[in-house]
Amino acid sequence: MRHRRRLLIVATATVAAVLVSVGVLDRGSSGRSCAEPEPAPRAELALLPPGLSFAQVGTVTRVLRDRRYVTVLAVTRDTLGEATIRIQDAVTAAGYRPGGMDNEGFEAEVFLTRGRYAAGQARVRSSACKGRWDIHLVLLDRRA
Repeated sequence: MRHRRRLLIVATATVAAVLVSVGVLDRGSSGRSCAEPEPAPRAELALLPPGLSFAQVGTVTRVLRDRRYVTVLAVTRDTLGEATIRIQDAVTAAGYRPGGMDNEGFEAEVFLTRGRYAAGQARVRSSACKGRWDIHLVLLDRRA
């Protein structure tokens, strides 16, 4: 049993490292002021996996699909701890499971699984705008 857990942790960390390497540009990173975040267009929101809603998490600003991966960029005003809990609730409703978490106070990661496999990672970091946190979620699309 210990051997399986160790393999899951290694697999989760490996996939998470690969998922983080998927490069995207956030619309808000262009040096704009700290105005309210602009929601992603409906066409992008349609790319979200079935059952995934960020209504309780924050404003989704961008959704990208790259083959088997869906990347969600969002902004929240929740505290870091609240944001990680709300993200876990949102992805659980979409069929993913939290597989671990790392909270360092200025950023946090939530590792996600689907069955026995690593299936994504959410990274929450402090924003350049006071009182906000930037969310970068990458999921293995279970439909792909």
